[in-house]
Amino acid sequence: MKWKDILLQKFADTSYYRLDCEKLSEEVSCFKLKRNNDQLEIETSYFIGLDYIGRDLPLLVEPKFSYGSEDYSIDFYKILFESLPYIKTNEIISDLYYVNFDAATIEIEQKDDFLTPILVIQYLNLLRKICLNGLQKGYYKVEENLSGKVKGKILIKETLKNNHLKADYSKTFCNYQEFGFNTEENQFLKYALQFCMNYLNRFKQLDLFQNLESTVGIIRSSMQKVDLNNTFGKPVLVRKNLLYPSYEEAIKLANMILKRTAFNITNTTKNKVKTFPYWINMSKLFELHVVRLLRKSYPQGVHFQKEFGGRIPDIVLNTENFKAVIDVKYKDYSSKPLEIEDIRQVAAYSKMKGIFKELKLDKDRILDAIVIYPKVGSQNNIIDDSTFQSRFELTDYYNIFKLEVDIPIINKTN
Repeated sequence: MKWKDILLQKFADTSYYRLDCEKLSEEVSCFKLKRNNDQLEIETSYFIGLDYIGRDLPLLVEPKFSYGSEDYSIDFYKILFESLPYIKTNEIISDLYYVNFDAATIEIEQKDDFLTPILVIQYLNLLRKICLNGLQKGYYKVEENLSGKVKGKILIKETLKNNHLKADYSKTFCNYQEFGFNTEENQFLKYALQFCMNYLNRFKQLDLFQNLESTVGIIRSSMQKVDLNNTFGKPVLVRKNLLYPSYEEAIKLANMILKRTAFNITNTTKNKVKTFPYWINMSKLFELHVVRLLRKSYPQGVHFQKEFGGRIPDIVLNTENFKAVIDVKYKDYSSKPLEIEDIRQVAAYSKMKGIFKELKLDKDRILDAIVIYPKVGSQNNIIDDSTFQSRFELTDYYNIFKLEVDIPIINKTN
């Protein structure tokens, strides 16, 4: 049965259906369906992912971007891999995706699993930062059969079984605490790393993963100090640590990766996998792409997700030669005017007192407001002073501009 017939049958008594993902956006729907007799109108937004519609019908939305009359497959793996090194530890990107672990799993082809590569790439990049900054030390329990000495608590049962019953009275099983790198948290991170490596080996033909050798090398070298513990069978509790803030996010990612594979490493090599419903925010991913393009030219002065008076503009640029407030939109604005709501939003940001104070501007100064959008094949594959010279001022507004940037694609789709 064709997909159209399936939907017509499924929604025979419904003229309108909407699937939301409030965890990522309260304003935009992941999927909309309108039915008029035997005619269907389907609309998706900037979310890609996998979910149920009508409770039990699986839906897969792929990463497409319409430019003009053509549709393109966006290379979001490349965007994520190249962008993450430019994102600071305190810049939260948890709203990049959402996984519904409370829902029933859906079986799909491994090649259609868009989420696992994102989790793996993000995890490896975060683990690399942790290793470069130094692993967290802590107290951990050690059980050891000591010869000729006692340390900590004597384990009577183990001592009798392993030593005295064998007529060896010189050894004593003890339980004591050590201070070092071999903590439960570090062992758990190494355990999750094993799953990631197994996954990468399965899909090493992807060009993206061939660029991860140096990252993996740094992690493996640092993790040699930590034992590989294969006894983990459930998620590890996430604990806050002000001295090691990256650990909280790393443990969360490790839990997600392991839950997706049911803590069974053989599930990383199957052609078909069972995955929980999830959604990925392509608009957020494009924001990371723009941040990378900016920070390649301006290592300092690119404020991403900074709050001003309860509002959070996408980007505030504060450099010696250029100051602006930037709103990033995952829309094709190359051949159509900006929507009025987007104009109002960026214009409002450009008048905020908090931003003027941050940029040390006089209240009489006019601050540029720029909307940056993707264009397939654009020559703007970096954003610097010369790129800003090509920004286009809106016909009906002063100092409100739009600027195109290139977006990586895999290929054109039919």
